[in-house]
Amino acid sequence: MKLYLVRHGQSTGNITGTLIGQSDHPLTPLGEDQARAAAERLAPFGPMPVYASDLPRAQATAQHIVARWREADATDVPRVVLDPRLREIALGDYEGRPWQEFEADVELTAAFAADPYGTALPNGESLEHLEARAHAVVVEILAAFGMDDTGAHRGDAARADDADAVDRTADAMRAGAAAAALDGASAEEMAAALGGAPVEEVEHDAPGTTADRPVKTDAGVCLVAHDGPIRAILNHYLGVPPEKWWTLSTTHGGVSLIEFGGGCVSIRYINATGHLVGLEPDRYVPSDN
Repeated sequence: MKLYLVRHGQSTGNITGTLIGQSDHPLTPLGEDQARAAAERLAPFGPMPVYASDLPRAQATAQHIVARWREADATDVPRVVLDPRLREIALGDYEGRPWQEFEADVELTAAFAADPYGTALPNGESLEHLEARAHAVVVEILAAFGMDDTGAHRGDAARADDADAVDRTADAMRAGAAAAALDGASAEEMAAALGGAPVEEVEHDAPGTTADRPVKTDAGVCLVAHDGPIRAILNHYLGVPPEKWWTLSTTHGGVSLIEFGGGCVSIRYINATGHLVGLEPDRYVPSDN
């Protein structure tokens, strides 16, 4: 199974020099064009299931991807499945504040220097929380295709009535929800508490998960999110140590690809940007769209 990770296009919050986290910000004209460019890159590989953060900038990017398949008169174009676990890291008291204020907080920056992975922002999340909830989404997607986290086939173990699969999903949900002090909450409750839309239902009996259908190892899934969750997923599978967590970064509209299958996890590429040529902020000329 191929998992395409797409960072949303530039939003209005990305040009203010402030920490935006989970604030609502629409795409800028440049962001719209970046989203269309990402959609064009993915066009030959779809349609495929699309999961997205429920924040406006990610939703809009995901809709551009789906719209491109509709323009091509593709059959079985999916709806976008929104999931608040794919949101950017919650910045708590620092939401919307300038970077300089964060850097001036001596105690907090010292805590991050000592433990960059486990330190939580005041009334916000830690990177550990972020990775737990983002990784939980990937685990559920893999399970729907009959795979575990190593890329090994699990037959029909991912069916909704499989007790072990349900237990693993519940554990992952609790880990992600802990950041919002919602231990054990359902996805719908978590979304409501975070001020977002309820998570849309996802079919657990997806193609390849029943005994009479082979697993589709060549299938693709698109996940549209933010720099933080995408870093978290890539760092997890790359085995990046906590002290190097911030080494990897992504570009607005950038695309990464992870492939699962045969008991292996392969990072095919990270932050591909060839489709964004001419859309760099310092070279950008608004389109007529």
